[in-house]
Amino acid sequence: MRSSFRPLTAAALILPMVLVFAGCRGVQTTQAGATSGSSNGSTELPSTQSQVQRVIVVMLQNSSFDHMFGTFPGANGIHPGVPGYTQTDASGNAVQPFLLSDLAPKNFVEGRIVDLQMVDNNQMDKFAFYNGDQTMGYYDGTTPGISTLWGYAQQFALADNYFQSVMGEAPTNQLYMVAADDDNVTHPVQPAFGPCNPPDKFAQPYSFPNVGDQLTQKGISWAVYQEQYGLCGFFNPEHDPFQYFVSTNNSAHIQDFGQFGAQLANGTLPPVSFIIPGPGHDLHPGAPIIPATNWIDQFIQQVQASSAWPNLAIVITFDDGGGWYDHVPPPTVDAQGLGFRVPLLVISPLAKKGYISHVQMDHVSILKFIQWNWGLASLNSRNDTSTDIRDMFAF
Repeated sequence: MRSSFRPLTAAALILPMVLVFAGCRGVQTTQAGATSGSSNGSTELPSTQSQVQRVIVVMLQNSSFDHMFGTFPGANGIHPGVPGYTQTDASGNAVQPFLLSDLAPKNFVEGRIVDLQMVDNNQMDKFAFYNGDQTMGYYDGTTPGISTLWGYAQQFALADNYFQSVMGEAPTNQLYMVAADDDNVTHPVQPAFGPCNPPDKFAQPYSFPNVGDQLTQKGISWAVYQEQYGLCGFFNPEHDPFQYFVSTNNSAHIQDFGQFGAQLANGTLPPVSFIIPGPGHDLHPGAPIIPATNWIDQFIQQVQASSAWPNLAIVITFDDGGGWYDHVPPPTVDAQGLGFRVPLLVISPLAKKGYISHVQMDHVSILKFIQWNWGLASLNSRNDTSTDIRDMFAF
C-alpha cells in the first residue's frame, strides 16, 4: 500500500496512546478499560474448536517474503538459479539480490499493473527494471530490528508459501482477509464512510458479508484496534477493511489502539482482534524500520505477559509485497490472484516451535482459520479455495 501520510514525531512514537482522537466524521469510542466492542460486553469466552481462545491478527505493510526472510535457514529463499535472481535494471546494468544496509528504504511503485509487469509471465525478472536496484535488497538476521523478527520466527512458526490474496494494493488484500472479496476492485479506493476518508468517485458502500458480521451474529465479540484512529493526517482509512462496510463502519468494534492494553489487562479483550499499526510502526517503506520493529517487539511482549497468553495466538503478516523482489511465481486461484509471497508468523505457545510451513496459504487462510475455530460458515466460493493456517499449530 502506498503511503501519503506524515510520519510521527519522535515524541508521538514514544508516548503511550491512551486517548481516542476525535476524527473528521465522529468516531465511535469506548472508555479506556471498558469491555470490548461486543453488544453484550461479556468477558466469558465462547467455545472453540482448538485451544486457541483468542487470536490477534497484526497487519503490517509492504514486504515480500524474500525481502524479509529470503536467507532464513530452511526456508524457500533466494539463491543462484531461482527465477529472477539476475535482473537488468532500466540502465541496462545486471543486478542480483544483495544484503541491504539502508534501514529507511524508499517506497516503491506498486499496484496491479506494475506488479504484473514485474512478474513478467512468471519469470519474476522485472523488479529492478521497474523499481530500481534497491528492490533486490534483502534483510537478514544481522539487520538491526529485523533480527527481532527472525528471533520470533526461530522460536515459533513461519510460513514460506503464504501469498497476498490479490495482485494489487490496499484495500484489496485487507478486504480478502475479512471477506474473501473486494467487490472486484483491485485498484486503491477509499471507503465510502468516515472518518478521514478523502473524496473518491470509486468509493462504494459495501454490503457483502464479512467475518465481523458472522461473529456478531453468533454473539462473539471482536474488535479492530488502529493507531491514530480518526486522527486525520496520520490515520489511514484504506488499511481498515471494516470501514468499507455498511454493517461495520464507524462502529464500537473499531477502536483506537489506546484501548487495547487496558482490555488485555482486565480480561475483556475479545476473542478476535485485528491490530492496524500506524505510520512509523507498520514497516511501510519510507520510514525507519527500527522504531517499527521495536513497537512490534513491545506489543508481543505485552501480550506474552498477560494472563491470556497460554491460549492466545498472534498472527503477523504483511498486506502485499510492496514492490520488493520475490522469486516465487504467484499461483493462479482466480482472476485476481494470488499475488506475491509475503511473510506470515504465528507467535503462540500453541504454535509449532521453530517450524517452517510450506503449505500454500494466503490472507483468506487467516479468515478460514477464524471461521473454523469459532464455527462460522464460509462466506463464498473464494473462501472455500484457501487452506487455513492450522499447519502452523501443534494441535
